Amino acid sequence: MALISRSLTDYTEDAMFLLSRGLNRGWNRPDWVSVNLTLKCNLSCTFCKTCYPVRQELTTREVKDIIDQTYLWGVKRFNPIGGEPFVRPDLEEILAYACEKDFYITLTTNGTLISPVRARRIAEIAYNRLHFNISIDGPNPWHDLGRGEGNLDKTLRGYWNLREADAAAGNPVRKVIINCIINKLNLSDLPGFFFWCRDELGVQGIQFLNLFRHGDRVDPDVQDMWISPDRFAELDDFVDFLIGFQQHEADENFSIANSVGDLENIKRYYRQELKPLDGKCYSGWKELYINADGTAIMCDGNLDFLNGSFGDIRKETLKELWVSPELAKLRQNVKECTTPCIQDCYLRRRSDSAMRIAKGVSRLFYGELRKRYQRRQLEVPSYQDSVLSLQLSDTSDLATSWKKVPMERFQKLIKDSPESFDAVRADPFQFYEFRNRGYIQFNRGFLEMGVMQGIIEDAQRNDVCYGTLRLAWEGEPLLHPQIEEILNWLITAWREKPFCHRIEIPTNATLLNHNYARITAEAGDVPFSWVLEVDAFDEESYLHHHEQALWTRVLDNINFLLGQLQANPAGHTRVIVQNTITGSNVEHVVRFRDFWRAQLSSYGLELREKAWALPTAQGHWLHYRRPDPGELSKLREARDIYLKGLSSLGFDVQEGAPDESVRRTCASYWKTPTVSWDGKVVMCPVDTQQTLKVGDVAMDSLTELWWRGQRMDQVRAQVGREDFVGLGLCRDCNHPYSPNSPCISGDQLESWYRST
Repeated sequence: MALISRSLTDYTEDAMFLLSRGLNRGWNRPDWVSVNLTLKCNLSCTFCKTCYPVRQELTTREVKDIIDQTYLWGVKRFNPIGGEPFVRPDLEEILAYACEKDFYITLTTNGTLISPVRARRIAEIAYNRLHFNISIDGPNPWHDLGRGEGNLDKTLRGYWNLREADAAAGNPVRKVIINCIINKLNLSDLPGFFFWCRDELGVQGIQFLNLFRHGDRVDPDVQDMWISPDRFAELDDFVDFLIGFQQHEADENFSIANSVGDLENIKRYYRQELKPLDGKCYSGWKELYINADGTAIMCDGNLDFLNGSFGDIRKETLKELWVSPELAKLRQNVKECTTPCIQDCYLRRRSDSAMRIAKGVSRLFYGELRKRYQRRQLEVPSYQDSVLSLQLSDTSDLATSWKKVPMERFQKLIKDSPESFDAVRADPFQFYEFRNRGYIQFNRGFLEMGVMQGIIEDAQRNDVCYGTLRLAWEGEPLLHPQIEEILNWLITAWREKPFCHRIEIPTNATLLNHNYARITAEAGDVPFSWVLEVDAFDEESYLHHHEQALWTRVLDNINFLLGQLQANPAGHTRVIVQNTITGSNVEHVVRFRDFWRAQLSSYGLELREKAWALPTAQGHWLHYRRPDPGELSKLREARDIYLKGLSSLGFDVQEGAPDESVRRTCASYWKTPTVSWDGKVVMCPVDTQQTLKVGDVAMDSLTELWWRGQRMDQVRAQVGREDFVGLGLCRDCNHPYSPNSPCISGDQLESWYRST
């Protein structure tokens, strides 16, 4: 998991919290603004005291105004809560609006109202900005006993609606955590429920909550669910199991949302031994809380928020509420509070001590000085077949039979365009016009050029040289709005200091305009490789793999590139014409070969042929690629079809074929770092749903995450001993045996483990 480094701004913020609390002022900004979107609910849970009638609830416009105020104030988090949020028909509109303001939202819901229609609306909201906490209190009958008969089935249906809608939209896996209330009824079944959530539901974590009480009084409605002394030993065993899991097995793919301290407090809570928090409570400084009727509320020092009302958002702004005398009085109550509280959400330990803040600033300045005058040396293994993939775009302008990139993403890019994208397909130079006029929405799905530059400069600083820099992962790189600037920048950067042996541009060639061809062909010393995913030799064969009849345009674009290569014969730029052999084209592979041989020969270019792995040697190539379907039966069928095609071409089908009789360790964890368009570092290029992430290049450098990171070292050790706990995607995966995957030898593994 990536570590978030602290800046001078962070320490200044910590100091403002410390001063504001010490002097009872509102000089700091809150860490978040919370809004009860509604206090209505479609369920009547026996243990819930949250929902009650209020006067007129906030309108859509009023909620959006609060979001605007929060954003302009510079508050980092907007926290919509309830009630059951999905009771509001405008919920998706509110969530989308907040996410467009760059807020990261975690929404708690019972899940029963997430219909397929509403799930599709949710899928239109960025997966990495909207997460869900779904309430499930163990298996039945326990869940339905507390929340109503039949509601577990409804909740699970809502959960799967979310998953299916995201998958249909081509979204990576959206983070979902289960909220579970620990009680006497479900306690015995919680260990099995825990693993069911991880292995069957496939959620990313679980959070355990307690039944609510006021002081020492247990509400009569939950008396039968309260954990009695005769069950304390069982409770302790379960909590100890959770602590052990959190300390030793939790990772980015599945973890417990409670801290170890929170888990320990569960034991004390049910024994009524909980003491007041051992840190300073920042309720009234960390959060500004707006109720569903517009009143501003906070904890009154006795866990009663309604008794802590101090203003109305319909009459005052957020900033005015924050500095009001009424809030100052309530803050004083918090400073004097002695009420036992299990939640540490209002603690802010990094603001508790002036000495700690001063030490942090000192470390920061020392670290900056050390960076200036010292250079940390990195010993990175030199893998000639390593591939760094950068996802310049997460969508494609073209649907193909073997590359399953959802076209819904592309349709969203051009949905507001007054002109058809066919104009660009007819003349690729029109792409500039569409881009400059705002006809294409580039607000998501494209790797920022600055992020890409940071990755390359990091490699250069640390003397890392990859085998291949691949400018694509599940998308069309030439759709990137700055692709021309990227190509020019890469040329300059590579000439300053090489960071790879090959710069590979996989493309369907529909957007391959003359500028891109000329730039790469004239940069003769820079090793560009155009991987042309055309799979065709005429209009009819083109339609075997593509829906649109664009063969003439594609061939014209490629011919111009070949002409540029003919004009620059001494350059290192090469062309790889690729044919993915499937059942629909296996009978025509000889015609494919003969056509492209003649085509390149007409430009004076010699063409070589390669089966199995992508060619890395210099020169121009025909590459016969084998697809990699996920299901074993389809994989066997694909292998048989592929061998049939190679035989008809006269290949020795055994030469270069991966040896599937020998157990292979997956090389992906060493050789194929993959960076998604939003900066996430994915451990394996097969993981298109991004279930196995190691960090974010916006927070840490790729070198730190991939080569120095403790997380990657742990995973590599696991993979080496064939321990796939927490690596569900790796179980029964055939990718290590694919010709499209690099290999890692026993000597390379031994060298790595010895060095680490």
